[in-house]
Parts: sequence; C-alpha cells; structure tokens
Amino acid sequence: MSPVYFFEEMRLPMELLAAALVFLVPFAKKKPHFLLRAISGFVGFTLFALLYFPIFGPKETPRFLFLIAPWYMLIGLFAAFYGKLCFELNWSEALFFDVAAFLTQNIIYCVYHCFFARVAFPQIREWLPLYILGAAVATAAVLLPVWVWFHKSLRSCEETLLAESRSVRLVLYGAFIAMIACLLFYQNAFENRTSAFDTLAWLSGIIVCIFLLLIQYVVIRNTLFWRETVALENLLRGSERYYELSKEQIAIINRKCHDLKHQLKALERATDAERAEYIREAQESVDFYRHLVYTDNEALNTILAEKGLFCRDKGIEFGCAVDDVDLSFIRLPDLYALLGNAIDNAIEYTEAQTDPSMRTVSLRISQTNGFIGIQVTNPYAGEAIADASILKTHKENPSEHGFGLKSIRYLSEKYGGTMALSAADGLFTLQILLPCKG
Repeated sequence: MSPVYFFEEMRLPMELLAAALVFLVPFAKKKPHFLLRAISGFVGFTLFALLYFPIFGPKETPRFLFLIAPWYMLIGLFAAFYGKLCFELNWSEALFFDVAAFLTQNIIYCVYHCFFARVAFPQIREWLPLYILGAAVATAAVLLPVWVWFHKSLRSCEETLLAESRSVRLVLYGAFIAMIACLLFYQNAFENRTSAFDTLAWLSGIIVCIFLLLIQYVVIRNTLFWRETVALENLLRGSERYYELSKEQIAIINRKCHDLKHQLKALERATDAERAEYIREAQESVDFYRHLVYTDNEALNTILAEKGLFCRDKGIEFGCAVDDVDLSFIRLPDLYALLGNAIDNAIEYTEAQTDPSMRTVSLRISQTNGFIGIQVTNPYAGEAIADASILKTHKENPSEHGFGLKSIRYLSEKYGGTMALSAADGLFTLQILLPCKG
C-alpha cells in the first residue's frame, strides 16, 4: 500500500490536534507536565489513526459501510480527549473547542486535500515529501488567521467559558454529528468524482465552516459581554451600598460639627495656649468641611466631602468648581458611582506621585448649550497618548483594571451621554458630557 494513504489517515488527527491547540493554549490552564502530555497525546492519537487499515481492510467489505461513521466520530473527538488530557477544562468546554478544532481542520481539508491536492495539482500526491510539506504550509496558513481571530477573546475568558451542563453537551454532540455527516458527504462525493463536487463542494465546505466558527466566536464574545455586564451591575450595586454608608458618615460629621460649639465651651477651663491651639485646629476642620459642600444635590455633596477629606489625609490638593447645574435627573447612587469612579481614577494616579506639584486633582462641573460637562483632571508625566484608556493600571490586582472606566462609560451612555479620555500637555483628562433633562 502506498505511503500516501498512511499519511492521509494520519494527517486528520495531526491537523485536528494542531487546530485544538490554537484554541486551547490561549484559553485554558495547562496541566502539570504539559509538554509531556501534549507530545505523547499528539503521537498516540496520530498513531491510533493507523488502525483504520486493519479495521476496515478494502473499502468494498460490508463492515466499511457500518463502521466508517463511528470511526470518524471517534477520530473527530480526539480534540476533546486531547483537551482534557493537557488542560484544565470541563467536558462542555472540551466539546466546544473540539467542534471549533474540527471546523478549522475541515477548512484545511477543503483547501488543501480536496481542492489543491485532488483538483488543482493532483501530481503532488506522487511525491510524498512535497505532499507533506504542502500540507504543513496549508495547515499553518489556515491556523494563523484563526489564532489572530480568536486568541484575544479566549484570553479574556480567564480559563472559564461554559458551565458543565448536560444540555450544553447534547447540543455540542448534535453539532459534532452534523459535521461528521458533512465530512462523509464530501468524501463520498469526491470518490464519485461528480462535477458538482469539483466546482462547489470544497468552496461551500469552507464557507459553512467559517460561518459556524463565526457563531462560536459570537458565543465567546456574548459570554464576555454578559460577564462584564454582571460585573458592572455588581460594581454599581456596591457603589449604591457604599453611597448609603458614606451618606451616614457625612451625617455623623455634620452632627459632630454642630456639637463643636458645645465642646468649645469646655475649653474655658484650659490654659490660654491649649485653648488657642484647640480652637484653631477645630476651626480649620470645620471650615474645610464646610467649604466642600457646594450644591443642594445630596450625592454630590457626599462625594465632594468624602473625596476632599480623603485627599486632605493623603496630602493631595483637591480643587472643585461647580456651577449651578441641575443633576436631579440622575439617580443619587448612579451619580455617586459616576463621579466617585472618575475622581478615584485621578486619585489613584496622583497618590503614587512624590512630586508635590503632581499631587493635585481638579473637578469641574458646568452647563453649556443644553449639555452638562463633568471634567476631572490630574497632572500626567507621560507622553501624549491618543487613547488614554490603554494606560497601565496601578492596582495590585490587574484583573480589576478597567471596570471603573467601564462603569463610567456605562452610566454616561445610560443617561444619553458620552465619555472621553485624553492624556496630553501634562494633564490627564476625563470628560463626561450629558444632555440636560427637562
């Protein structure tokens, strides 16, 4: 038997497992001794495919017709077994990526083995080294764009995509069986050498596989979007609870400030020096807090007081300029989350600076031409950046990076507005623009 036939049986698992790695490497956590598992699994599954010849013998035998579909189903599931062997993932995820790998492998099959090696340039099968080299080049040419297409989204999944579910597995099994049926159709059509196959089958196979891969990509993106939405909702609910606590704390400060006039009377028995120092410190604290309250808006007053007190404690200069602006159309917890995250982003950067001139945060709220502008600025020592959202985080947990800005954008769009960032001329600026209501 020609060595070409041996290669053609081995190339399916080789291409399939190579495609599986394109999806699994950026997504899943590797198991211990990953390299040993990956190599041994690759070699073992590839050699297993050679059992085709003793099992089936000549294709004219009756057992061929009964066994060919289960055989290709088993071979097709190699990617799922391989995924479980080498990576930390559940069976639902293993089957999901098995389907993706099989679709990708089928594109390679249609491009190279159906069209190029059978129709366009059949002579290549007469020289095995060139045939193998061509298969390797075609495989790389297909896998590279698939990697570019999927890897960023798969990394964002943070090693979890699908929950372990019997219903999900059944759906994926159904998709897998449908793909096996398509593969057998291609194989039968090719062997019958129908003109329809020569002209359309390989092209339609590529289109169908790309379309199904697109569906899987949409599933991944929708999963990421759903997670971000849930995380933002949790963040906003946390901001709402935090707002209530902050409001209570500011109310306590209000009462303490009110009680100061009674406490000051107790100083009548103190020495002149003690009395003067105590009165001075108390007056500074009262004046500082009183000057932070700019508006009749409860949430805005709470934020200005809280952030101002925090900046004062950290040695950060906090400047505010607030016009007579009606913010009543924004829910109090939403306004607290919107401004709180905007100011916190500026504080996060300035708190890390040692130069006193860099430790300032400014808030400006104004109204012009039917729009309310909220601008938060802080000194910025880096070079100008067109998209300031790419700046690196200073948070200890990088996975939390970006949710503050995402919540600001989410709330801005919720009220029909926009958010923009800029980093230029020594300033980092966050600009929120909201249409006035009423």
